[in-house]
Amino acid sequence: MEIIEVRTGITAIFALAVAWFFLHKYAANPVKKLLAKAAQNDPEAQYQMGRLYYAGKYVKRSLRQAFTWFDTAAHNGHVHAQVALAGLYNAGGGCKKDEKQAFEWYKMAAQTGDFEARVNMAVCYLQGLGVEKDEKKGFQIMKSAADEESPIACTLLGDLYAKGQGTEKDQKIALKYYLKAAKQGEPFAKERLKEQKK
Repeated sequence: MEIIEVRTGITAIFALAVAWFFLHKYAANPVKKLLAKAAQNDPEAQYQMGRLYYAGKYVKRSLRQAFTWFDTAAHNGHVHAQVALAGLYNAGGGCKKDEKQAFEWYKMAAQTGDFEARVNMAVCYLQGLGVEKDEKKGFQIMKSAADEESPIACTLLGDLYAKGQGTEKDQKIALKYYLKAAKQGEPFAKERLKEQKK
């Protein structure tokens, strides 16, 4: 009886070892493939490597490494990398904080029509981050993004109308943009609508 139990135990351990080997060898760890592509100057692979280091997924989290990969991909014309790089410059993540560099990268990405870059560029103008403060220009950029159905831009534009920042104060138009964003599932717009009902 003991021999059968020992053999069953050994079989179970062997089966676990084999399963671990195959899971370890064939698990969906993209680092090797991405590194190979990134080394061949593939901007998408470089951007994805930056994302892995930023999130600490499959690799040890390192904002410095994320910055390096985003910087490389951004210089190779990758729009999402340009936005990510701008965000790191803006926060001082993995690099020295530099609002002017952040603005320039947002501006470059915004020229492709990227909504996130346009919204951030508008915020830079509205707050004077890395560029001379110009609330009217910030409002115009935000309105342009909102009119092209960007939900976050709609919410922020609603805020600008509600405060009268860069434009005349107008609660009705603010409500219109909050509703537009809320219909697209934007959580901050839903919060603004709840606040107005109080």
